[in-house]
Amino acid sequence: MGPALLMPIIIFSLGVAVRLPILTSIRSALLVGVAFVGIFAVLEFVLGPIGETVQALAAVWELNLIGLDIGWAPVAGFTWTMGVTVFVIPLGFGVNLLLLAFGWTRTLDADIWNYWQWAFNAAVVYLITGSWELGLAAAIITEIIVLRLADWTAELSQEYFDIPGASLPHAQSVLQAPFAFAIDRFLRSLPIIGTLNASPDALEQRIGTLGNPIVLGFLVGLFIGVLAQQSVLETFRTAMYVAGLLALLPRMVELLVEGLDPLVEQASARVNGSERFGGEEIVIGIDAGAIVFADTTAVIAGLLLIPYALGLAFIPGVVVMPLADLVALPLFCMWAAAISHGNLVRTVISGGIMTTIVTIASTLLAPYITEMGRITGGLQSIDTNGSQLVSALSVGGNWWSLGLFAPLGILDDVSGMVAIGGVIAACFAYICYRLTREMPTMVAANGDGKKGEDSERSTANQPTKTYE
Repeated sequence: MGPALLMPIIIFSLGVAVRLPILTSIRSALLVGVAFVGIFAVLEFVLGPIGETVQALAAVWELNLIGLDIGWAPVAGFTWTMGVTVFVIPLGFGVNLLLLAFGWTRTLDADIWNYWQWAFNAAVVYLITGSWELGLAAAIITEIIVLRLADWTAELSQEYFDIPGASLPHAQSVLQAPFAFAIDRFLRSLPIIGTLNASPDALEQRIGTLGNPIVLGFLVGLFIGVLAQQSVLETFRTAMYVAGLLALLPRMVELLVEGLDPLVEQASARVNGSERFGGEEIVIGIDAGAIVFADTTAVIAGLLLIPYALGLAFIPGVVVMPLADLVALPLFCMWAAAISHGNLVRTVISGGIMTTIVTIASTLLAPYITEMGRITGGLQSIDTNGSQLVSALSVGGNWWSLGLFAPLGILDDVSGMVAIGGVIAACFAYICYRLTREMPTMVAANGDGKKGEDSERSTANQPTKTYE
């Protein structure tokens, strides 16, 4: 069905469930559906040419590895056609409702399409254990972790991304939040980097029109096109499409929020103060992918990191050539952008670290993704250019949530070192969360709703009071 059809049905059903007037529910559902039509129309039109530029860049660098990044969409297809993974949808939604009833989450995750990211963990655990019971358990544990992280980051995402009443329970992005926050906390303590206000708004104030998000996008597009040694015409086309992405996506997100507003207000009114929901305000979980491409800092940082990500292919042990999912790099920059209030310098540094990690993870996951494609028959329909392995950079975002289950595969083909490393990664994620647990709330409280103001700087010199 796809999000453009599935999401309106979900929004209408939720509207009816919280006793929103029928006509209002219909209007909200249609607005959300139209917003997704616009979002995916823009992304399809824009990301295709940008992807061609990335392929040209890879060709210039003569990258030819045994593994190929085929993108998140085919891997999602492999995941859903594994069989039992389809039970993640009713099971996951039921668990979400149960957690809401007990007050253990305040996110009602309407982004059912992206349940595939939990189902992917289930499929990998099945491949290493042969047990669907363990696989489904892994999916539910991942869901609980993601919902809790969505709750934790909700205030920050509402303030920075301007999505009132919503949260972002998108596994491949929100799982990076603890690390992004810890990295930003460290960067704030450094001279120059910690005090430099390098947000798009600040740049526009300092250098005028050249700092405008659309102009910045155009310049970044030119930079990538020149690196790829494209013709003048192709370079300017890439630049224009990047500028168009930064101009059009925010309009579509505004439409999405307009559609969600009545539902959020009604749901909040129904449950606010209710003992059944622990007195917490319920927020609607939506797709981070639809939001991140409307953020100037995350998009520019992600595009600037494309050459760096390709350079990682030269690291010994990396066998998967980053390609199709390079345009998804903003997903790994979005929480760095949010916690720094759009600071481009800190976002690029943090995004580079996360890109390194997910690139290595995508190599480790390549054998399992290839096996999923073989089992389901989906691999035969994909042009792999003769590659022995396939993977996707985006699913590397599941790295530490899968690492939690790595010891289950010790009796199979998971090495003891990988299993230990996976558990250490999960423990490190928890440590980063504990160290930064107050940061999202404090940064959101100190912000004024304008991206890039970096207004949390006023408390940056009080780390104990602010963050611990």
